[in-house]
Amino acid sequence: MRLADLLAETSVEDLDRLAHDHARADDELARPQLLATIEGVLRSHRFLQEFLVNLQPPAFAILTVLLDAPDYRFATREFREAVVAETDRLCQAIDNHEVLDRDDQIRVYRRVLYQARSNDTLIDPAEAAILGVLRQELKIAQVEHFLIEHHADLREFWRRDAAFIRELHALRSAGIVYEREGFTLLPDDLARGIRQVLGLDMSRPDARRLFGYLSNLELHEALSAIRVSTSGAKDERIERLIANMAQPRVVVRLLGVGRLREVCKEIGAAVSGSKDELVDRIVAHVAADRDIVPAPEPPAAIQEARRLSEERFGMLFSKLRGHELAAILSELELRRWGTKESQVRTLWEAHRSEETLLGALSSADLEAFLRRLGLRSNGSKGDRSQRVIEHFAGASLDDLRETPAVAVVGGGEGGDPTT
Repeated sequence: MRLADLLAETSVEDLDRLAHDHARADDELARPQLLATIEGVLRSHRFLQEFLVNLQPPAFAILTVLLDAPDYRFATREFREAVVAETDRLCQAIDNHEVLDRDDQIRVYRRVLYQARSNDTLIDPAEAAILGVLRQELKIAQVEHFLIEHHADLREFWRRDAAFIRELHALRSAGIVYEREGFTLLPDDLARGIRQVLGLDMSRPDARRLFGYLSNLELHEALSAIRVSTSGAKDERIERLIANMAQPRVVVRLLGVGRLREVCKEIGAAVSGSKDELVDRIVAHVAADRDIVPAPEPPAAIQEARRLSEERFGMLFSKLRGHELAAILSELELRRWGTKESQVRTLWEAHRSEETLLGALSSADLEAFLRRLGLRSNGSKGDRSQRVIEHFAGASLDDLRETPAVAVVGGGEGGDPTT
């Protein structure tokens, strides 16, 4: 759902709270203007930057679980378990040196972040600016700031029983996360801004698909660049990049221009432009799922009109010989094996008309069939098929059951057969 639609459904009480937080207290605004003002604040990069940087785990997991979920919505009854599991996974990965395993590089940043949190747990604009400069100088990615918050040195500020409820309440109170009809969700049009603030190029499923376009050697080089283990098969390397939150933009930038153009061609994107343009195009193309080739539409169900009942239909085609039945089944790409009865059943379940099925016979086989039935065999192929169908439509069931096919021993074209 879009933010405007979610705000329009907001109760008066919640809207008053949002107005207090996001609108000027001295403004007396009608509801439409108030909704537009709140929406404008929530959509601004500045607000999202200042608000999200002050959240602590498990807020990061709350947001990433929703960003990775279809339509940015997750069943509320299972949401807490998923968020807690993701938060625990990140903490465990950091403790096991599977993520952020370059302590010398991030120790200074972690100590400054600790000091910022230890004052009043909030990061003020001056502290945020200092942390931003440190990230740039120490080559620490934006997303790594949020991962570092999970480090054991910083858990004293957030690791308590009410952590999930506290952070979820903060996100809901700010108008970023909502609950509707049994789902916890993000507004569709806030997802991109939230990703930018968190330093995420795309969802994990999209990143996994993008990394799949790279060679095993290229994945090895990407893992080496972020200083984590490079061993394993291709799938293992991809999962290690995902676990370390390696951003596709950083990984793709390691490729040369020629290779970038090859990737563009493979995903169906334009191959012109500079390296920066190619990198941006690849990331945007995959993030928007434009590399996914839609599955072809299934063919329309065949339901041709028939003239015969199921019983008469069975009588007609049971009088065909084995090679004749096989010819029809093969021509229409139907299952050919089994008993004669099962082959006739396959023809019935194909929902083809009698004329279509008989038309799959060769002219010689159709002529021979007419003669065995004691019918005239002259005329066009369509005329011959109609003659067979009319015979089985008009004769009595008793006659059809009792009269065997005629064995032809003579008779000329168009004449009566002799027996």
